[in-house]
Order: sequence, then structure tokens, then C-alpha cells
Amino acid sequence: MMRIKKMPVQLEPYQDSDSARAELVPFLMAHFQGEGSCTPQQWHQRLVFWWDENPFACAHASRGWVLRDAGKIVGYLGVIPTFYEDPQGRPIPALIATSWAVAPTHRHAVVPMGMKIQREGVTCVLVDTTPSPEVQQLLARWGWLARREMTRRLVPRGCIGSALAALTDTHPAPLVAGMEIITDVRRISAVHPARPRGQLQKHITPDYLRWYMTSPMRKHHFIGAVDQFGMVTSYLTVAPKPLRRVPTWYVKDWFTTRETDAELQSLVGWLMKNSPAEKGRHWPLISLPTFFPDDPWHGLPFLYSREENLCHCHSLPTPLKNHPFRHVIAEGDWGL
Repeated sequence: MMRIKKMPVQLEPYQDSDSARAELVPFLMAHFQGEGSCTPQQWHQRLVFWWDENPFACAHASRGWVLRDAGKIVGYLGVIPTFYEDPQGRPIPALIATSWAVAPTHRHAVVPMGMKIQREGVTCVLVDTTPSPEVQQLLARWGWLARREMTRRLVPRGCIGSALAALTDTHPAPLVAGMEIITDVRRISAVHPARPRGQLQKHITPDYLRWYMTSPMRKHHFIGAVDQFGMVTSYLTVAPKPLRRVPTWYVKDWFTTRETDAELQSLVGWLMKNSPAEKGRHWPLISLPTFFPDDPWHGLPFLYSREENLCHCHSLPTPLKNHPFRHVIAEGDWGL
């Protein structure tokens, strides 16, 4: 009797194409259930958003790796190309890990798959905000750094916010003369070139901001400070997120080119009295996250504060190892 030779399990770069996406989407649907689940159309929209519409798609050629058994996909580790920037504002290629799934019968391949992205860290910044303890342990073993602590503070809006600010003498300062608050990213002409903080952080451009606001996964809203020419110097990205069923504006990203945090706090002050969307005009709370040692919200009228745990991981190329890394909620594939 002639024996049929079984094809070996293969781990190979994902070669993106329309047919490759059509094959990948059913695998992703089967392995991401509950939170994070998507319809076929939503998965296709996400892939278009990550790789076709992404203004930083040129940062790296990789789109991830697939594991095949007898030609069938049994594992996938995706990446989204992006740029971070050094303390001088120069862009650095980076890869965001996303949608890592392996069939239970092939769990032995997790480490070889992870090593694929690990090797890219020789020249790239690597970022992963995985909730998986297994993946977190693996990344720690490979020398990735993790930020696990965050402080969440709540600021009340409307009349209660004004009363608390008056009682505690914590009124956010108004913008300086010549600056304006906008909520339409189409009005941005440029991002101020100053980078006074001396940290590695996400590379911010007008195209990046316009792209991020169109994410198919979550509704984001922009609040920015611009000069008369449309140059943005500080901004907040906010998203609706209930807090114990209380409608809340959650600040997911914040960025400033100023030497102090006064302008960021001016934007929070605007949000205390205004809304970037019609739906959230009367929501009572603003949620402000803080990653130690940064504390951009000091001096605001806080109603409540508590410590929370999360896991934001990153790996830096050797020349950048000693530079501090600025974390925000909206990094990794959050909201993408």
C-alpha cells in the first residue's frame, strides 16, 4: 500500500492579497469570540484599515506570520506597521502585535511564532498590549519591558464640575491668546515640531490623526488646540465608555508639544463644559488615566482616584534601550 506523505507544519510570512485575506478572515472569526469578535465584513474592514489606509504602512513590509498544517491555517500572528519617534522627533519604524491565535492542537508553535516578531526588534520598536498572561510571561522572558500600573482619576462635568473646581480652587487655565480648540481633525494642517519631553512616543502627524479617528472598531473623538494656521500643539482623543453604567468620556490618548501640561488641562476644562459629539453632551464624568511617572492631570478637580492594573509591553532596539517610553491607553492595537 502506498503511503501518503504528510505535509510538515510550516511557519511562514503572511503574504497579503485579496485571496489571502479571504482565507485568513474565517480563521480569525473562529478564534476571536466574545469580546473582540467581528463579523466577516468587520474583519475585512480592519485589515483594510491596518494595511491599506494606514499612512504608516510603509514603516515595515511585514504583515505577520501564518502557521499551516497540511496547507490549512492553524495559527496567525499579525502586525500593524507604524512609527514611533525618538526624543528629537525623528520617526522610528515600529510593529504593533495584533490578533495572535493558535489552534489548541498546535500550542507547541507559540514560541517559534513569537520568535518571528522578536527578531524584528533588532531594528524596530515592538509594542504589544496583550491581556494574555501566557503571552506576557513569554515577552518578559525575552526581555520586553512592561507597564502594569495605572491611576484612573474622575473629573465631574457640568455644574458639579464647576462647583468642585471652585471649592478646591482647581480651575483649568484657559488657552493662551491666539490658540483655539477644535474637534474636527480635517482642520489640522501640521503638528508642532517641538518635542520637549525627551521620551520615545508615538509619531504624530495630521494623516495619522485623521486615520485613527476613522477606526472601524471604536468611535474616537478629537479635541485639539491649534493656532491660527491649524498647527496642533496638544490634543486629547476621547471615547465613550460606561463606568459602572454611568456614561463617561474616557481619555484614551493625550499629547502635547508644550513644556508644561497647562494646555492639556485646558482641553480637559473645555470637555468639562462641552462635548465633541451631540450624544455625550450631558454625560457626567471624564475618566483620566495616568501612567507613572507622568502626571499630566495634576491640579484638576478630581472626584475620585484609584489604582488599576493593565499590561502594556514594549521592546526597543539596542541604541534606544535607555530612553524612557511614554505610554497612553491608545497604543498597541487598542481601538484598531
